[in-house]
Amino acid sequence: MEHFKGGLTHYSMEVVIPALLSRKARGTLRVERGSVIRYFFFKDGFLVGEGSNTPAEHLGQVLVDLGILDAPRAALAFEAAELAKLPYGAFLVRQQFVELPRLLEALEHKAREAFFDCYNWDSGEVEFTLQLPSLEQAVELKMPLTSLHRDALSRRREWRTFRTVFPGMDTTFYVFREHSVGRFSEEESVLMKRAESGATLAELLASGKESRIFVARRLMHLYRRGVLAPQRAQNNSMGEELQEQELLDAARSFVEERKYDHALAVVEQVLERGPVPEAHALYRDAEVKLTLALCDELFSMDGRLIFEPLPRPLPSSLTADDLYLYSKLRGSVTIRQALRTAAMGEAGAARSMHRMLAMGLIRIAPSLEGFEPKHKTDPYGFQPRAEA
Repeated sequence: MEHFKGGLTHYSMEVVIPALLSRKARGTLRVERGSVIRYFFFKDGFLVGEGSNTPAEHLGQVLVDLGILDAPRAALAFEAAELAKLPYGAFLVRQQFVELPRLLEALEHKAREAFFDCYNWDSGEVEFTLQLPSLEQAVELKMPLTSLHRDALSRRREWRTFRTVFPGMDTTFYVFREHSVGRFSEEESVLMKRAESGATLAELLASGKESRIFVARRLMHLYRRGVLAPQRAQNNSMGEELQEQELLDAARSFVEERKYDHALAVVEQVLERGPVPEAHALYRDAEVKLTLALCDELFSMDGRLIFEPLPRPLPSSLTADDLYLYSKLRGSVTIRQALRTAAMGEAGAARSMHRMLAMGLIRIAPSLEGFEPKHKTDPYGFQPRAEA
């Protein structure tokens, strides 16, 4: 692969990454738009490192967002790493602020989110060079580029659906409190209050501690349940109304057959076209029934989860959402807390957890008696000391 430079208008990530993959390129990809610059380092079909000039994407901030370190501890460690002239991640592991597996989770999460976001850029500059920075002292990643490209395309389709429902960044919302009875995370409750105060879509997307996609997912969840609706609703033609009725009839049949996943997928197609009261009601009904069916068994596993180390490189069957939930579960007090606060929604999180159980990444201890978690640390990541 030779050096090249061009505009994202013609050389989008969707075009560039398959070209790098086909040649197992080794080098650095710089992607720039406005004031944001990101660097991706590749070796033999793997992403081995990533860097950004955006404060929100700093490793210390990501560790805080994931609940791995608290903010004062992360800032103190950063200053100490600067004095020691060591890469931040390597310093955290060497000084036992963070265990290596947890640091890798944070680094991979940071790299994935930056990588996925660049797929939505349709302007800016992209450049590939054959040089790589020295990674001798750094904690090196090994993330298969094939899986990253697959998940990035999936994420891009998700954004397109979101923008179909909420087409303008100046969109404001109706809030229907009568449909807000039930399970809502703290993050969703905050979004509802801000929407009631007249916040625009742009303001809501910028309000989350995590990346914009997680805020977008929570907004879609609230919309599908009928709690939020854009104030400029779409008008359907007669043909579209007839097709909607057929889809709603199919969704009701799926609910009756207890195929709740199928029902949700069908209702989501209807709601992509605009708010439909009957579709919102069906969505709420199917979601509650699916969540009850999936979660009762999972909640009984509280305190009994054993987390196996993630294999390196990561299996291609693992999705970005699976890895996100893996970190959430490890950082949460209870399974219920992790599933209810996951940006993918409670039902989606439960399905992801079932996949990880089937793959053996999470195991269940046989009983609570005498059980000690396999990976136990104090809140700051230090190994607990033995009693004297």
